[in-house]
Amino acid sequence: MKQWKKPATVLLAAVFLAAAGLFAAHISRRSRQAASTIFAMDAAISQRVYGANGQKAVAAAEQALREMEALFSLYRPESDIARLTASAGSKEAVCVDARTYALLQQAKALCGQTDGAFCLTLAPLSLAWGIATDAPRVPPQQEIDRLLALVNDDDLILQDGTACLRQAGQAVDLGGIAKGAACDAVKEVYDAYGIRSALCWVGGSSIYVRGEKSDGTGWRLGFRDPSGDAASALASFEVRDAVFCTSGGYERYFEENGVRYHHILDPATGYPVQTDILSVGVLSENGAEADFWSTALFVQGKEKALEYFANGGEGILLDNAYHLYVSGALQSSFQLTAQDAGRYQVIFLSQ
Repeated sequence: MKQWKKPATVLLAAVFLAAAGLFAAHISRRSRQAASTIFAMDAAISQRVYGANGQKAVAAAEQALREMEALFSLYRPESDIARLTASAGSKEAVCVDARTYALLQQAKALCGQTDGAFCLTLAPLSLAWGIATDAPRVPPQQEIDRLLALVNDDDLILQDGTACLRQAGQAVDLGGIAKGAACDAVKEVYDAYGIRSALCWVGGSSIYVRGEKSDGTGWRLGFRDPSGDAASALASFEVRDAVFCTSGGYERYFEENGVRYHHILDPATGYPVQTDILSVGVLSENGAEADFWSTALFVQGKEKALEYFANGGEGILLDNAYHLYVSGALQSSFQLTAQDAGRYQVIFLSQ
């Protein structure tokens, strides 16, 4: 019996919605609010923007997001990524948009820091599993072994605005970084329109917070309870001018013969990663980096994640023993909100 759970397309925690409503109640009557929700990049993307140019900024951000989808989609034949895939093994470089090239460069550089935990060329395996589709499956071992031979980021060659893949059958998937990059694109739009207060959340896993509430405090975000629904938060904290991205096996998965298979694959095995982390969230001024590291740390496991935080990274981690690790930047505003708070042991990391 196969059961399929689609990704959450609402905000990670009801506490965030409550905070947004509180802010709206306190803004000046002269202030303006613009809001929208669209479906793009395989996610519901919602904006809430405050200021005189809010409506223009929302519209411009929507356009930027749709352009990103057209460039980065693995499933649109005319996209840069699909054209790159189609040319794999031909030794002919594909000219790509400057935005695609920049993100590929950034992603490849970051991948080099993960000892293979995050691979751009994992796409053949992702497609074989189909966990992001309505027809997921468990590929046979022989197929997984064959596709693992195609996973090699050294085969992605970037030069002078062009890209190519050395082996036929290879493909690139930007899914583990694109939603954070979408937050960065929205940030640029808000900069151009002089927006000082706004929120943009991409699906249930990435949110960009700009500025403060009218009372001068930061926005209070929730860290989702992996065992609950998309509106359940086990903790909350304040954020200003940053992107917060989370990764966990609860986001997308299917079940077959009593076994749950989630969407985050291990490049070493070709199977959904077995990890001692239930959920990890990364806070950064750069959305692409926040998205990337939340995924990479989930794959690498608790020891590497704590090392990342010890070296200056910011975020929050829940391990499978229900230890909740909180980095320095989140500690002053951190609140444990879970109804069964006694289940969790909060550990504040050295600042």
